[in-house]
Amino acid sequence: MPQQRFQVANMSYLQISGLKISYGDKVVLHNIDLAVEQGEMIALLGPSGCGKTTLLNALCGFIPVQSGEVAIASRTITHLAPEQRNITMVFQSYALWPHLTVARNIGYGLKLRKWRGADIARRVAELLRIVNLEGLGEVKVTELSGGQRQRVALARALAIEPQVLVLDEPLSNLDAKCA
Repeated sequence: MPQQRFQVANMSYLQISGLKISYGDKVVLHNIDLAVEQGEMIALLGPSGCGKTTLLNALCGFIPVQSGEVAIASRTITHLAPEQRNITMVFQSYALWPHLTVARNIGYGLKLRKWRGADIARRVAELLRIVNLEGLGEVKVTELSGGQRQRVALARALAIEPQVLVLDEPLSNLDAKCA
């Protein structure tokens, strides 16, 4: 009997359809379909090594796909470079610049997008308030707790107002009490 694939609705904001990823001869993801509506929050659950992070990396464009399609707002992004996708990812390891202050880490993407200094400062101040890190803008990230660093990484990811925000193990280092 032929296998029927789940068909992803055309109306979904984020669509992954028929995605296949291999490392050499080893297929790690096969025929993956996913549909996410705008504003919807989802979680990928599964045992270690099942392909959750691989799927996130493919969505962000960090690894190539052998077949299938990734689309945001009906625009195919499968073969676009990561910087052309308007997706941000908060890595489990944070990927913060240790030599920069909290504010400079948060504003980094805005600077790359050639925002004016005053606009960057306003957006950074807004994000510091949102993630409850006001007053820490001039502190080096190396002086922060793990939970504070994670909030800096989240603020940096939100700064550019991405179409899709991807979090890899987002609750792994939160502080027990965020003061």
